[in-house]
Amino acid sequence: MKKKIKYDYLEKNKLNLLNNIIGNIKFNLNKSYLPYGAHWIYFNENYSLKELGNDGHPKRGTFFPLLKGYKRMFAGSELFFKKNISLNKKIKKQTNIESIIKKKSNNNYLYFVTVESIYKDSEDVLLKESQSIVFIKNNHISKKNNKINILLGLKLIKKKAFSYNNIDLFRYSALTYNSHKIHYDYNFATKVEGHKDLLVHGPLIATKVLCECHSLYGNKIKYFQFKINKPIYVNQKILLKIYATKKCSDNIYIYIF
Repeated sequence: MKKKIKYDYLEKNKLNLLNNIIGNIKFNLNKSYLPYGAHWIYFNENYSLKELGNDGHPKRGTFFPLLKGYKRMFAGSELFFKKNISLNKKIKKQTNIESIIKKKSNNNYLYFVTVESIYKDSEDVLLKESQSIVFIKNNHISKKNNKINILLGLKLIKKKAFSYNNIDLFRYSALTYNSHKIHYDYNFATKVEGHKDLLVHGPLIATKVLCECHSLYGNKIKYFQFKINKPIYVNQKILLKIYATKKCSDNIYIYIF
């Protein structure tokens, strides 16, 4: 499978910028290691305008398959936290496509692409991430109202309401160098992709959730998985609920309404 290798020097200054976007909960910037979820603001991809597609993402065909007539959607991620990632240090990120699975749904085909990234210093694997990217027909408009069924045997341990506005989305796009138009171009998001408004970045929401989990469990998170069932829009009120199993509080389940 195709592979990309990047290096980045993890400067603490970028965390100060992320800190002002996350809101409500602040990172402990006195620590010498990267907070959970902050890895997404590093290893930015730098492409010229001619190398970008109409959606603002890099043109397909080099890393991702061409898949003409399809738009991409970030569907979630699985994170394995192996060791603390030190700040002010050069880190290597190796990314490759693990699998491409073709499925049929309502007489249309979907392509599920699994992208694995491994973050390493000179000696050890620090973090493994497995992202799910879905490619769906350009004219597809999701009208599903996905209901969340809360598992039995859970107790609510924390809940919080928050939202992200246009300025937050602009800042996060700038910080991550993410030029996907669904986050800042209203006409593209609504008229081309069929959404009702600008979309909040999936990694931004995930970072916020990880911050809330860190406030409960400290530096003990070893595994985190999230799935995006439906888009979250700009200025939309988000209700985060964190549940733990009654028998083992180390296993938590997070729902966003």
